[in-house]
Amino acid sequence: MPTRSTPVWPELLRHEPFAQMSSEHQDRLLANARRLHYRRGDTVLSPAQGPAERLLIVLSGQVSAEDMQTGETFVELLPGEMFPLGALTSRRAVTNHYRAVGDLSLLHVPEADFHAVLADSAPFQQFCAQRLAHLLSRSRQQPPPGLAGQGMSLHTPLSGIIRRPPVTCRPDAPLRQVLAVMQQENIGSTVITSPEQRLLGIFTLRDLLAAHLKHVDDNTPVDRLMRKPASILPPDALASEAILLLAQTGERHVMVCDGPHLVGLVTEHDLYRLSRLDLKELLVRLAQCDSTAALAGVATTFRRQALQLFRQGMEADAATRLFSLFNDQLVQRLCQLHIADAGLGDDVSLTWLQFGSHGRQEPTLTADQDNGLLFSARDPLRQQEIGQRLPALGQAVCSALSVCGIPLCRNGIMAGNPTHCLSAEDWQDTFLNNLMADPASAGHIGLYLDMRAGWGDRAPASALADTLHRHASANPMVMKALLASALRQVPPLSWSGRLLADDDSRLDLKPAAQIFVDGARLMALMTGSRASRSADRFSDAASLPGMGEGDARAYADSLQFLQSLRLRHQQGSLEAGLPLDNLLPLEQLSPLDYRILKETLRQGRKLQQWLARHVA
Repeated sequence: MPTRSTPVWPELLRHEPFAQMSSEHQDRLLANARRLHYRRGDTVLSPAQGPAERLLIVLSGQVSAEDMQTGETFVELLPGEMFPLGALTSRRAVTNHYRAVGDLSLLHVPEADFHAVLADSAPFQQFCAQRLAHLLSRSRQQPPPGLAGQGMSLHTPLSGIIRRPPVTCRPDAPLRQVLAVMQQENIGSTVITSPEQRLLGIFTLRDLLAAHLKHVDDNTPVDRLMRKPASILPPDALASEAILLLAQTGERHVMVCDGPHLVGLVTEHDLYRLSRLDLKELLVRLAQCDSTAALAGVATTFRRQALQLFRQGMEADAATRLFSLFNDQLVQRLCQLHIADAGLGDDVSLTWLQFGSHGRQEPTLTADQDNGLLFSARDPLRQQEIGQRLPALGQAVCSALSVCGIPLCRNGIMAGNPTHCLSAEDWQDTFLNNLMADPASAGHIGLYLDMRAGWGDRAPASALADTLHRHASANPMVMKALLASALRQVPPLSWSGRLLADDDSRLDLKPAAQIFVDGARLMALMTGSRASRSADRFSDAASLPGMGEGDARAYADSLQFLQSLRLRHQQGSLEAGLPLDNLLPLEQLSPLDYRILKETLRQGRKLQQWLARHVA
């Protein structure tokens, strides 16, 4: 049995959120607290004890949280950690067995004091609401599988990659002086900064060549020749984000800035030393391919290298953006080969439309095609002629994409289908007169709300998307149908908190992720946000009633974690030569990942409850 001791707990002030709380709230929380000791193996909490009646804080020793079904320990709580936050805030019993690992000292805080301080203290409230973020933070602190002890990885912050202070010049420095500095330092670029080290621009050997061709005088101030950097990231950004940014911009340097001030410079070569992969070279090769077979070869190599980056620590958000970047480049090259060179004429405007995960820039390896073609011509007869020719060209691109590893859509949502190869007027008529007027079809409009131009004239796609968003958000029938669709997927979590798997102990991750995708899309309609990615949609939704930044962040983190599990599972299947799917065997989860997955599904329940209350 536990034995009582004198309450002494100044050690709590070393831990969050106590250090951020006011002394008044600290005193209120701990006024009636008791310090109790437990011996090894003692039960601290269990479901049989009924609804949680106290907050427990670890002062010394460790507490193991054990799964009630398997008895397996999935997490150990260390000094400064609090539990059971979920049970207390929900006023329910715990769903796990909490046991003392060794000699243990806990602080018991009465339930009433917990709720009183929770209502008044913003730091305490934020900490309790964002426990998922803390679990994910703990998960991210662990090195990627197979990389433990190997130093820097793609999970390394840029601040840990900077090798030397940046070589800088003032904006009024003459070209001759800048070149002398570059020669002396044996570098191919220099950064232009103000005396306060504010980033102004960059000057490289490429800029020198342009200046030479213009016969620029050697005394010309460098601020007339510099370029504005396109690749800027904060010091805590990860190496994986820098690799993606350089692939997107075509730059060779990332400016690492704390606000407007330059901290350092990370080069393409620095990142290559980490990954040993050159994605930019693959994108160059792709642009030079002149056949579907050649493109398929590059696509296979790219996916293998992108998955290697994921294995080395690239986060799921960056990995799906990287897949999207490559798929966009692939679509553009295929459209150039099959449509642009088909001799349709300069009087025709063409746009390749991306829907679904490709429109959101969130595809995984199992994402199939969801696309369409939008066209217009000034002459009605020409428009009719183009409408007859274009589906066959769209089908050629779709078939080529399938060869390159992006499967055909089973529901026929493809540019080769005449129903998805339409003039701007017909697209608008399809959406406004058919989908939105038919209650049975309105729920399927979500896929099209993720519309994005993948190739061609972007203005018509933007105008069509604006019209669709405006009418959908103002149409109660459509919002109600989208809500019904968002609530259709039930988080695979039992009332007791167990994961609900199939007969083979596998959990389908796609429907779980779809809960967050659907919720983010509905929120975008409610806020008028035109963001395409779900994480950005959640961020924009933080101001909605009953929604704070902590909730929005938790939903975005939950989706990213599910995407990470999907990519990890698909990577393993690809390496083992197995079919790609989203069915994750639960035995593959570590105890920490198992706990985080349960918490993400609880967040899915919470999101659906919010949608049911707030979507008109």
